[in-house]
Amino acid sequence: MKTIFALVLVCLTTFSLKAQDKPSQLYLLFEFMQVSGEQGSNYWQVEDFWSGIHKQRVADKSILGWDLWSLSPAGTKQGSQYMTVTQFASLKDMLTAIGSLDVMKYAKKAYPSKTDKEFNAMMEKTVKSRDMANQVLLQGVDKTKDDFKMKVGMVATLDIMKQLDDSYEKVESDIFKPWHQDMVNQGKKGSWLLLRTILPVGSEAKGTHITVSMYNDVAQLAGFMEGSGGDMNLSMQLAVKEGMKTREWKEMKIAKLEMMVR
Repeated sequence: MKTIFALVLVCLTTFSLKAQDKPSQLYLLFEFMQVSGEQGSNYWQVEDFWSGIHKQRVADKSILGWDLWSLSPAGTKQGSQYMTVTQFASLKDMLTAIGSLDVMKYAKKAYPSKTDKEFNAMMEKTVKSRDMANQVLLQGVDKTKDDFKMKVGMVATLDIMKQLDDSYEKVESDIFKPWHQDMVNQGKKGSWLLLRTILPVGSEAKGTHITVSMYNDVAQLAGFMEGSGGDMNLSMQLAVKEGMKTREWKEMKIAKLEMMVR
């Protein structure tokens, strides 16, 4: 079972997404944050402040939702400690937001009693509290059929993949997705999603796709990682082995949902 788990772990996935019938119409902005230990409390205050702004953006229909996730492992040499995910209804909405977001307009609507001095102080704290290390624009490609409901405290796995063959997406959908669907049907995971990177792209980009698996809690994830995720017959194992050749598995993170705006 440990061998089987090692083969399929590469297909796991994570994040902040609502189940949709047409994942190709799902557009997401992932922003990875590096936060030093001494800035931890300041960063939390900053994101709590920004969650109010995002609520206003949802009310104005410029975004569909926003999430804050903590990432593990989170050592100082292991990259980002947090990630925010913003969900859009269209590519146009996403490109418009990253190009010309009128922050103060939303901030003043979200916090009408605050002064310009208070806003400027919070914007300064925002800059000092974290380093926005990476922005990744993504589009949904495929997902399991499920009614998974996200809630604060849930966990997910995030796997960054580098496509090596044009058949990669077909392999994920035809070989791996049925296995994930079976796990969803058995209640061993909540949802699975395949995302394609829109930007950055090119030979220097770290990955071309991200796969996400969502779990109700740490116990459900641990059960999967300890080998209770499900068995594969010989033909499935062989198919998985061949499927692995279509991608390079760059990295996996475990994410915990800390804040959510819908």
